[in-house]
Amino acid sequence: MSEEKKSLFDKAIDALTDRDEKEAAAAQEKSMAEAAKKESEVRAKMAADKAAADKAVAAEKAADEKTAAAKKAATEKAADERAAAVKAAMDKAAAAPKKGIVNVRSLRIRADHNTTSEVVAGLVDGNEVTILDTWTDGKDTWAKLENGWAAMVYDGETYIKPA
Repeated sequence: MSEEKKSLFDKAIDALTDRDEKEAAAAQEKSMAEAAKKESEVRAKMAADKAAADKAVAAEKAADEKTAAAKKAATEKAADERAAAVKAAMDKAAAAPKKGIVNVRSLRIRADHNTTSEVVAGLVDGNEVTILDTWTDGKDTWAKLENGWAAMVYDGETYIKPA
C-alpha cells in the first residue's frame, strides 16, 4: 500500500509503532553506551591491576636480586677469609723450622743450594737437623740449615727425611 491510500488508523498504528521502534532504538543505544562505559571502566581497572601486579613482580624480582647479590658477596667474603686463614696457616707452618734426620752415611753442607758451592760442614747418618727453608728446581730439593744448604733429595735419592 502506498502512503496516500493508508487509512487514518493505519497511519496511527505506523506512528505508534515507529515511536516504539524509536524508543527501543534509543534504549538500545543507551544500553550499548552504558555497556561500553562499563567495559571501558573494567578495562581501565584491569590495566591498573596489571600495572600494579607488574610493579609488585618487579619489586619482588629486585628484592630477590638484591638478596642473591648479598648472599653471593657474603659467600665470597667467607671464601676469601677462609683462603686467607689457610694461607696464613701455611705461611706459619712454612716459616716454622722443621726437623729432619740425615738418611745417608755422610752429607756435605754447602754455602749455596748447588753441588759446585763451597763445602762448609758435614753431617752423618742419624744426625737430626733443623730445616729453616727449602728450595727446589723441580727435580732436586735442598734444605736451608743453620750453617748452610744440604741436599734433601738429589738425583732421586733422599738424603734428609722429614722427622
